[in-house]
Amino acid sequence: MKKPLVAALFATLGLGLSGNALAQKTHTVANGSDLSQFRSLRAEGMAALEKNDRQNALRLFTEAGNILPDSPSILLLKAQAELELNRRPNAKALLSEYVRRGLTLDLGRHSEFIPIWDETLEAKLAENRSAKGAVNILHTLPDLNLIEALTVTDEGVIIVSAIHTGSISRVTDAGLEKIVAFRPGVAAQGVTWRNGQLWATTAATRQTKGFDGPGKITSKIIRIDPANGTIAETFNTDIKRRLSDIHAGAEDLYVADFDTGEVLRLNGYKGTPEVLIPEGYLEAPQGLVESADGRYLMVADHSSGLYRVDLHEGSLIRLMAPNETVLMGMDSLLLYGNDIIAVQNGLKPERILRLRMQPDWGGIDSAEVILRGGPDVQEPSGAQIVGDRLIFVARSQWSEFNAQGLSDNDTPKPALIGEIRLQP
Repeated sequence: MKKPLVAALFATLGLGLSGNALAQKTHTVANGSDLSQFRSLRAEGMAALEKNDRQNALRLFTEAGNILPDSPSILLLKAQAELELNRRPNAKALLSEYVRRGLTLDLGRHSEFIPIWDETLEAKLAENRSAKGAVNILHTLPDLNLIEALTVTDEGVIIVSAIHTGSISRVTDAGLEKIVAFRPGVAAQGVTWRNGQLWATTAATRQTKGFDGPGKITSKIIRIDPANGTIAETFNTDIKRRLSDIHAGAEDLYVADFDTGEVLRLNGYKGTPEVLIPEGYLEAPQGLVESADGRYLMVADHSSGLYRVDLHEGSLIRLMAPNETVLMGMDSLLLYGNDIIAVQNGLKPERILRLRMQPDWGGIDSAEVILRGGPDVQEPSGAQIVGDRLIFVARSQWSEFNAQGLSDNDTPKPALIGEIRLQP
């Protein structure tokens, strides 16, 4: 039985909830949350390091690292402090951990580490930069589309959201076959398929043609009849949001709000979306996936890693990263057996991970890179598993746009839909 949403979660976290707390539009990090504590300790440590209070800086960085041990910035800051304290073996050990987690480093920008850099570190760095695995390209989509989300119908038809053109389309051998187009400046941020119907989240997006500021445009959850492209149902939310990733669970629909950092749930695919994870615990929620038994929901926060929600108890925990990987920078999450396949586009080179989960999803036994880099993998995004096939947006075209949402490239590289085979 499901526990009441917000009340159960706050009771578990030991927090109070005022009547208008969820109506705030400012994205804040709650006092006492892991992310808040981490940021505070890191900021204090950097201030101490600037004052040459290296021992205190190291203490603060170590406390921050106890919260997020896979934080790339903390590993490098600790190494810098150790080096300034003339403790070279300690600094080198931290750099070894850094590259062991699959991270890369520009020694031109971090020249302070050159005196302790050796062949072992260099070999691991070269490995981390190298391509791994092979992707089979299913479809090449020319022109500027900016493909973000992807889903697959029961019949195996691939459907994608094109952010730049503000449309949702079927992918065919002849190209994109439009299902629905939205008003200028609006695009579908997430799409998912359930029982012959297409579900999507929409929001004003600066990369979309016709964007002229968010104005009064409301971000929505919609259900679309794919046969004729009509919007069969619209679900509005209580406050101004920017809805993004979407996941069709066995009984409920889950949606991430990129503006507030909240995660919403549409109970029974009807009614009004309710808050599952309140504002203040996630900075940038993206990928969502429900466990096979429907008890747990895993959420990827781009800034701090993976969080498991116990949907029966209303509890929230953050998972610790295995020693060989980093859990930050993840986008799409997908269920494969009891494992999670994750598209990690927040690290360079981008990669796809297989996370071998504990039975209750309370921890990760190991992580494996199954695809990394290569000429056809650039800003990968939406994905879905069909049998033992992972179908995903291998090149999304996000890199064709600048920070203002504009593209001045007359000959953009085509978007690519790829496939890799998974091993049971």
